[in-house]
Amino acid sequence: MTLKQLKAFLILARSLNYAHASNELCISQSALSISIKTLEEELGGKLFKRNTRRVEMTPEGESLIPYAKKLLANWDDMEKDLKQRFQLKRGTLNIASMPFATHAVLPEILHKFSKQYPNIHFSIHDVPNEKIIEKIQEGIFEIGICFKPDNIEHLNFQPLFQEDFIALLPVHHPLAQNTTVTWKELLSFPFVTLQNPSIVRQIVETKAAENDITLDLKLECHQISSLAHFVALDLGVSAIPRRFEKMIQPNQHVLREISDADVHLQFGILYKKDLQLSNISAQFLDMITEYYR
Repeated sequence: MTLKQLKAFLILARSLNYAHASNELCISQSALSISIKTLEEELGGKLFKRNTRRVEMTPEGESLIPYAKKLLANWDDMEKDLKQRFQLKRGTLNIASMPFATHAVLPEILHKFSKQYPNIHFSIHDVPNEKIIEKIQEGIFEIGICFKPDNIEHLNFQPLFQEDFIALLPVHHPLAQNTTVTWKELLSFPFVTLQNPSIVRQIVETKAAENDITLDLKLECHQISSLAHFVALDLGVSAIPRRFEKMIQPNQHVLREISDADVHLQFGILYKKDLQLSNISAQFLDMITEYYR
């Protein structure tokens, strides 16, 4: 059974006239007769009763009409839906994004993407950096936005920029009087940072070990935005990725360069090798790559 057969069946069922139906279909009457006969053979019985004077529906033919209409309507809906998706006139962009990227990177990109493709919707899933590789490998998400993982076997990583860290201080903190601070100076005070697993937390702990300092972990949380609020209330100091500075309230915090800041993390897009990205994900990848080029 083909869509052409169903369409021919419905037009003949409506007109009950082979000449009219064949004209509407732009085929010969013999071709229409063959199409209907083939459909009848596949279904196992007559759909029309035909004599020299007129064409009539059989009861079985009558029962086929609603099914045929539904099948053709579903096909038309599917065709329209896919065409709109390929043209980015509809669809949802699903992204696994580490929380830092959700706050500090994605807003501008999604604003730009939305202006170009206004009918696209977005679903952003905050996922710890260390979990994004797992979600991509499992096929739960097509693309992830994160710092470059150590192990990217079977994955592609498209770098966007290098990220370093800056010191985040309460307004009246003693270190706020300095033009720069060192990691050792910063880590000597009660500290506010992210919970494990977190690449930010790993950097902080690594720097504490390198400077032979026992970290005085005053408070740990999940989001840098939350971390900033606690620093503003003088619960401790912190170190944050540089691009998050635009999210910091200057009247509530002081940002200082870390003079021995030798941390440079690659930030970018992660996706599976040998995976044909959906059109919407491929277009987003092109846009964000061009944005940071």
